[in-house]
Formats: sequence, C-alpha cells, structure tokens
Amino acid sequence: MKTIIVLGVAAAVLGACTFESTTVRRAEAPVVYETPAPTVVYQAPPPTVVYQQQPLVAYSAPAGSVSVTYSGPGGFQLAMQKADAYCDEHYGNSRVRLISDDRIAGRATFACDQLQ
Repeated sequence: MKTIIVLGVAAAVLGACTFESTTVRRAEAPVVYETPAPTVVYQAPPPTVVYQQQPLVAYSAPAGSVSVTYSGPGGFQLAMQKADAYCDEHYGNSRVRLISDDRIAGRATFACDQLQ
C-alpha cells in the first residue's frame, strides 16, 4: 500500500507541474524600403549676357543752332533772348530750344526749330 500512496503522490506532483511548449517559426524577413531612382530633368542653362560697347558718338548741334556766351546773374535769360532774336532773323518763324548749357564756362547752345 505504500506503493500506491507513493504512486499517488508522484502522480499528484507530476500533475501539478506545468508544461511549456515552444513553437519554432521562420524569422520574418526585414522590411527594406527602396527609394525610386532619381528623375533626371533637363534644365536649360541661364542665358549668356554679352555686353557690347557702343561706339562713342559725339553730339553735333543741328544745322539751325546758335551758341551764345553769357555772364552775370541774369546772363542766361539775356542769352536766351539773343538766341531767339537770331533764330527769328535767320530762320523765320521759329522757337528756341536749349541743347546744352555750360554754366561754368558761361556758354549755352540753342536749336532753332522752325514752326509750320
């Protein structure tokens, strides 16, 4: 009977033990992200800017012009009146237009524009 009790105790001890199982699976493949190949876009180069030096052109007064020298505080007004009188005398019905004025030298150039 001792044997039966020992067997019963052994069965109870074995029944109280837990059973653990392990499942073996294949490892998952790592996730790999692929970026698409870069897109090649043609871009025109910036335009080339070429600067050309313009030839130097000396300004010449028109054929109907007069240069008058002046001095003093009211000298320019007097020079303009003299130029107007000159243009009327030589070109008939005309008006005076200032082309250049060098106040340091006291010299003004006027154009005689004929009126129609």
